[in-house]
Amino acid sequence: MNVLNSGHAIFLRIGERHKGKKSRLENIRIKNVTAEIAATKPDAGYEYEGPIEDMPRNISPPIIIAGLPGSLIKNVSFTNIELKHPGGGNPQFAKIMLNELDKVPEIPASYPEFSKFLELPAWGIYIRHASYIQFKNVKLSCGKKDYRTAIVLDDVHHSQFICTTVKEPENKKSLHQHNTSEIIFK
Repeated sequence: MNVLNSGHAIFLRIGERHKGKKSRLENIRIKNVTAEIAATKPDAGYEYEGPIEDMPRNISPPIIIAGLPGSLIKNVSFTNIELKHPGGGNPQFAKIMLNELDKVPEIPASYPEFSKFLELPAWGIYIRHASYIQFKNVKLSCGKKDYRTAIVLDDVHHSQFICTTVKEPENKKSLHQHNTSEIIFK
């Protein structure tokens, strides 16, 4: 599947919109996806466009996997994925930095929309509250220098990034881990 000029590529989310009912999201396979994230308004020129934003913002990471505390997203695999992000994230507009991951809102009863997390501190992949996530043969590229880290993991366990390449204009750490265990990255 090829996705061009998109605002986002893959969003997996657990919510609790019905009180007393716990959600589950597990056993998912995603293969052969190429996505290019738009540097500007992705729906520009469409018959129905979303609102024009007055304030600048940093473009969200193309992949977000967001479970909840105690309701982990489990057993998800990604194979042959290529993501192109425009980069250019500006720390002046940042809402949450790597040392503030606890500020990312959980919002379990809210409609599952990736923009409700505010601006995430990853430009490529952001994973929170998940286990047994596998990425195999994944290529991430960032067009312009971006202050954010390519991959951010928060409360992620027993997960692998095999044959994962990150290409960006500056040479910096590609993976940030917070409250994680048993992560393989090679």
